[in-house]
Amino acid sequence: MTHHRRALAALLALAPLAAGCPTDPTPDASSGSDAGLDASEDAFVEPPPDAPPDATLGPATDSPYKGPWVMRPTTTRAVVRWETRLPLSPPTIDYAPEDGSGTMQSATGTSTETEVQLSYGIGLPRIDEPDVPGTFYVNEVSLEGLTPATCYAYSIHEHPDAAGRFCTMHETTDTATPITFYAIGDTSPYFMGTLRVLSALPADETEFSVHVGDIQYYSTLFETQQYWFGAMEPLLRANAFLPCYGNHEEEIEHEREDIYERLFATPGDEPDQTFWYHYETGGVHFVSLSTEHDVTMGSEQYDWLVATLARIEAEPGYRFTVLYMHRPIYSVGDYPISAELRATMEPVIRDHRIPLVLAGHMHAYERFTVPYGAGADSFQVAYVTTGGGGFRISPDTLSAHAAEHPEDATLRVAAHNYIQAMQLEVTRAPDGTDHIRGLCADDTGMERDAFEMTCTLVAGAGPRCSVE
Repeated sequence: MTHHRRALAALLALAPLAAGCPTDPTPDASSGSDAGLDASEDAFVEPPPDAPPDATLGPATDSPYKGPWVMRPTTTRAVVRWETRLPLSPPTIDYAPEDGSGTMQSATGTSTETEVQLSYGIGLPRIDEPDVPGTFYVNEVSLEGLTPATCYAYSIHEHPDAAGRFCTMHETTDTATPITFYAIGDTSPYFMGTLRVLSALPADETEFSVHVGDIQYYSTLFETQQYWFGAMEPLLRANAFLPCYGNHEEEIEHEREDIYERLFATPGDEPDQTFWYHYETGGVHFVSLSTEHDVTMGSEQYDWLVATLARIEAEPGYRFTVLYMHRPIYSVGDYPISAELRATMEPVIRDHRIPLVLAGHMHAYERFTVPYGAGADSFQVAYVTTGGGGFRISPDTLSAHAAEHPEDATLRVAAHNYIQAMQLEVTRAPDGTDHIRGLCADDTGMERDAFEMTCTLVAGAGPRCSVE
């Protein structure tokens, strides 16, 4: 309980600030004054007891209570979801190409009644948007027959201010069109710099967003899921949201089933795959894993992973795979790495020549260049920790485990403790090589790291990539 008491004392000291500035009251990132907050998973304070619901919540309406956001993008389909307190008959989405080249169309979907048990902050004076249990409706509209590699604007027909954008995936044969995506992790908009970085490095300049886990933090005491969904509109409405499962996705009772399983179910291109899943665009494949579930050799997730990699690598037009998960297997920051996770995953990454591995969990930025093979068969993998999406650690903990892993420390080519996110781009050059470019920027928009990888597909061996 020592960690709990220390975190409670720190957060209660900030309580007056929270009451007056509920959107993002953190000082400018250059001050470093938010660096001392303990945002680790062992810092969670047991939630205070809830009071009965009160009249301030108002009558239930059919207006969006959470969302909207987009999941399951393919070349010709995307799914829009949002939550309401009353059913819609039927829920309807209006949509058209973002560039104005097409006519407005409409599609209808389903409004599914769900019983929510998640409860936090009801009746507490410093929580304006509590998580309320009761009957809610998950609205889902599948937009079909879309044009590949095209961005669309959409809105909820009943509530046109609830609007956003999304982009469809590219045909496998389309190697000429650049693929752009956003990466962020460990987001907490209430106290920290999440909203600043989303403003400084906008997600709507990319085609979809990869979230590397720890989507929301009850460990701030004052943040709720209801607040998070409203504050995070700049990300959720910017493009398709494709997360992975982190340790903070199950901080309190009912959070996993009432938020992640209910609202973020089946985000990829396979039905009934929620905690680990796959999707593809332009011959580049993305695999999202859950480090909070068993991923050791012989587990359900491990067997799915190796079978999926074998299947997609045999498909015509395969270029390479991007892997992302919450806990990193290369880090010398404030968290010790899991030897078991590395022993399981690194051979898979090496054997399948996966060039880019993204992770979060450590609340900072790290990039490692790890070499494999020898001579003409040598290649490199970039392991990137992008866990500074809302918290940042103090500078003295950025290399807290470097002495324990000196060989890993020599492979780390970039590191900083700023609030940050990433924009990434995949292009194909005229000579047939693929290029992966990554840009990391902080919450003032300042570039903190940039890298480029060149990948050549070797027949019978897979991609061979190197960091320039």
